Amino acid sequence: MQQKVLVMLATFLLGLSVLGGVSVEAQSPIEGPSWSLGWATDMDSTYIVDMDIDWDAEGEIVVYVENNRMAQLEIALEYEFDSWVPFTFSGPDTFSVAANGNETFSIQFDSVDDDAAREYNPDNTSLLTVTAEEKVGDTTASTQEIEGDVSVPKIFDLRPTVTLPEEQLFAGSSIEFTTQIINNGNTKDAIKEATVQFRSCPHLSMVGVEELANTVVDPTGAQSGKDTFVTLTLEASTSQPTRVCEVTLSLESEGDEASRSITFEVDVEAIQADDDDDTSSNNEDQDGDEVLLREESNSVPWVGGIELLMLLGFVSVLRKSS
Repeated sequence: MQQKVLVMLATFLLGLSVLGGVSVEAQSPIEGPSWSLGWATDMDSTYIVDMDIDWDAEGEIVVYVENNRMAQLEIALEYEFDSWVPFTFSGPDTFSVAANGNETFSIQFDSVDDDAAREYNPDNTSLLTVTAEEKVGDTTASTQEIEGDVSVPKIFDLRPTVTLPEEQLFAGSSIEFTTQIINNGNTKDAIKEATVQFRSCPHLSMVGVEELANTVVDPTGAQSGKDTFVTLTLEASTSQPTRVCEVTLSLESEGDEASRSITFEVDVEAIQADDDDDTSSNNEDQDGDEVLLREESNSVPWVGGIELLMLLGFVSVLRKSS
């Protein structure tokens, strides 16, 4: 009798263990492999959206969704930056992944207004968050999100503009003029080297050009940058003839090492006083010659009236005595 009880007890315990195993196996598909969201594009460092000198932006970030379940996965997607960005972006609102599948989708970037694009400092970054919600009907079953830093490249465009005065430049004199250094880029730049060339006017020079090197220039009209003005001086030597001189001022950017220039014309008048001085000198020489001639004429011996009477009287006396 006791043996029967023990056998029944053992059978009962064995049944419980079998049922327990069946229960675990029955629950495993529910608690088993799930799904994951991640970057297919390398986002370990900041992703730089392509942008050119015309402020045309483009780029693409790829995201993968891996579904390890035995059923299709349906997710809803949202995209958000933590700050304003100088480009537009778009991606799918919903996405489906087949059972045991791994699929990717793209976030596309495009251009915005040119002036607005220059307002974004490329030294900054914006955090992009992609949120994916697993949907079962209208219910959110689970949520995942990924984050990555995005920015734009540094654009350099440094060039001079010139405002000439109304005053005339004469040979042997100089005039000052104002030059504004324009930075049409989206970040601070500096002048690596400044040079000037004169066409057909070797007697012209510009003072202050070499001192422009290392001048730091803020973005012009963007990011609250300050305008940069400098004063340069054009000098014409006394031997400069009357001529229209072509002047080219070039600036080399420290940012992209490109040289950009402006060419303008300057009218130079020769010294007119030289001709007047020659004429005056010739007149003085002529006057001097006339004075000298008069003096020489006056210095020639000439018999005056008294001397003539005395001579005639002397001759008359000699005739009488003879």
